[in-house]
Amino acid sequence: MKRWIEAFRVSLTSRLFLVLGTLTALYVVAGYALASIYNWPVALHTSLYSNVIRVGAAWFIFGFIIYRALYVMIVLRPARPTLTILRDLREFCTPERLAHGIPVVVLFVIMLSVFTSFKSMIPEINPFQYDALFAKIDKASHFGHQPWEILFPVLKIAVVTTLLSFVYKTWFVAKFCTLFWQAFAVERPLLRERFFITYMLSWIINGTILATVLSSAGPCYYGHIVDGPDPYAPLMTFLHETNKISPVWDLFAQDYLWKAYSHASITLFSGISAMPSMHISLAFLFALVGWGVGRKTGIFFTIYLVLMFIGSVHLGWHYAIDGYLGAAITGIIWWATGKVQRWCG
Repeated sequence: MKRWIEAFRVSLTSRLFLVLGTLTALYVVAGYALASIYNWPVALHTSLYSNVIRVGAAWFIFGFIIYRALYVMIVLRPARPTLTILRDLREFCTPERLAHGIPVVVLFVIMLSVFTSFKSMIPEINPFQYDALFAKIDKASHFGHQPWEILFPVLKIAVVTTLLSFVYKTWFVAKFCTLFWQAFAVERPLLRERFFITYMLSWIINGTILATVLSSAGPCYYGHIVDGPDPYAPLMTFLHETNKISPVWDLFAQDYLWKAYSHASITLFSGISAMPSMHISLAFLFALVGWGVGRKTGIFFTIYLVLMFIGSVHLGWHYAIDGYLGAAITGIIWWATGKVQRWCG
């Protein structure tokens, strides 16, 4: 018991936990203040993702056990594999490692729940108004063509669109799996610290502050938001026609978000915001931490980033510039965090 108490004492007084705890507290206070100022009728949530985290943690643990078991059997090939697997798991699940990760996960349950509440408030604070401008910038910066039109000749195959839709949905798994992975990682403390500070600041700066200032709904909702011709109507028609022969799961998600927006309700993953793209922001962060871990991990997450960017455009979620800005701001936060780490020692 003393070992557990000491492990949690060290974790709760660490520089990382103090920084993340302070940011989370300020974020919660700001959320409640804005809800009061704008008379937001729906209560803010601080535990919206508690069940998601519990289920996600269970699957993460299950997947980790399978991974370690396969590693022992295929790579190590011991004489007594079962005993070796049990010993390996026992050596991994130490009080220090668990105390290292659990408090961070709890903070992100709170932060992500308030983020969803914040995101749902964006149209109340600053109604969608920049979609037409972003569409024009997208076209002007891509040689007179909308980015989806450039990608369309290669991607206008039903099975390709379905595969991209599947990959795009894995972002929800990736963001939690990466959270768990880094929460319980102890091998690279500075990389872990840099990842989590960038992770939280990306949600706050990209997903909340800039998303509110640059309030926009995205190409899939362009026809609902902007009067006049819809440059994304052919793309959305293609996606709906494709869905009749091969599933495009994003269409369900887009309808789900629009209904939540129309009824001013806060539900899991609700809230509409295009600029900047949090999907690309976090995928870029995963690539950065991946290269910090090793070449193979870096290549894997870089490929994932490219697929996420293509999917964000082809599936009608984002203007291409949403992704450019999301990645750029995340890169700046990552760089600045590294600078501060070196100054602090």
